[in-house]
Amino acid sequence: MVAAALPENERYRLERLRSYEILDTEPEEEFDRIVRLAASVLDVPIALISLVDKGRQWFKARVGLDARETPRELAFCAHAIHGMDVYVVHDATQNPLFRDNALVTGAPDIRFYAGAPLRTHDGFNLGTVCAIDRIPREPTNAQLALLHDLAALTSDLLELRTAGRTALDEVAERKRIDAYKSAFISTVNHELRTPLTSIIGAIELINTGVAGEISQEVGQLISIADRNAAVLLRLVNDLLDSAKLADGNLKFELSVTDIHQVVRESVENIESYCRDHNVTVTYQGSSVNPVRADRLRIAQVMNNLLSNAVKFSPPQSTVTVTLAERDGVAEVSVIDMAGGIPDAIRPRIFEKFVQAKQAGVSSRPGTGLGLSIAKAIIEHHGGEIGFETQAGAGTRFFFRLPTLPHT
Repeated sequence: MVAAALPENERYRLERLRSYEILDTEPEEEFDRIVRLAASVLDVPIALISLVDKGRQWFKARVGLDARETPRELAFCAHAIHGMDVYVVHDATQNPLFRDNALVTGAPDIRFYAGAPLRTHDGFNLGTVCAIDRIPREPTNAQLALLHDLAALTSDLLELRTAGRTALDEVAERKRIDAYKSAFISTVNHELRTPLTSIIGAIELINTGVAGEISQEVGQLISIADRNAAVLLRLVNDLLDSAKLADGNLKFELSVTDIHQVVRESVENIESYCRDHNVTVTYQGSSVNPVRADRLRIAQVMNNLLSNAVKFSPPQSTVTVTLAERDGVAEVSVIDMAGGIPDAIRPRIFEKFVQAKQAGVSSRPGTGLGLSIAKAIIEHHGGEIGFETQAGAGTRFFFRLPTLPHT
């Protein structure tokens, strides 16, 4: 008996075999069906799906044989995995490689063997689909071709089995992530937003003098706390909105909306923020046909675009807001006089966690979520959002919404 040499790629072949996680698994009908077909097609009593492991051959499926595995040095399949074609031994008693093999001289008394390699898509032979008889045989070309096809089918099943297992793992991972996300949203909502809202409310009460007159120094400290609390609340709200948008759970209440009024109120509401940055905001617009929109969400988009424009504008500059209607579309523009958006950021400006940095301006605090949220909100309304920018000449962010016919 001559034991088969190890393939040149043996180390990687074994790694590939183990990656399928199939060794020592329970029988599966899909594979059992293949060995029954192999036995029928070649008219033999024994057929196997054999996987050649480090020191053994292990049978994933078998018919006509009780053993689950045999030593590798006795395995005919260890020879078959060296080639790409069906490996045939017509009469093992006349073959010097096998005539004194214990599987030939004793049970199961192998005489005929034909093994088609189980070849992976990346070129590793893991084992064979083999047919065995206790008498010498001369298989037909058609029989060998069918055996080869059954081996290819088995390789496909291995790939599908692995893909299915991977898909189940991914589903489990998504469920785990979703559970963490739900826990995170709940924590952010209850442990951060609720106390922040209370803090901001308390600050507003102090500013009204309900707790008594406060000194100028204390008033300045309260003002700082108020601004920082507002920044934190916006960050929390952005995180919650982004998570809800990703899950499709952000609620929209659509109604006939005067977009001119929403824009004008947004400009008025940002005046104190403008004073803090020594920036002026002007509004050039008039009434247009109404839009069907969620008023609060459109105001959220306006606040995001305005605060970004003011934040990045140089002191004593002006941010211009315009509203116009053309061909049944209302277009709102927010134009700053900052340094423009750098080339490297432009393609990703509406992605999550990308800051709308302006050329020549140092980094400013923010979540990097505002523009991605704005984009999702506008697109939910059937509109579009975009920007035009030029180095040293400022940036124009705009969004467009379809208007309703005037009635």
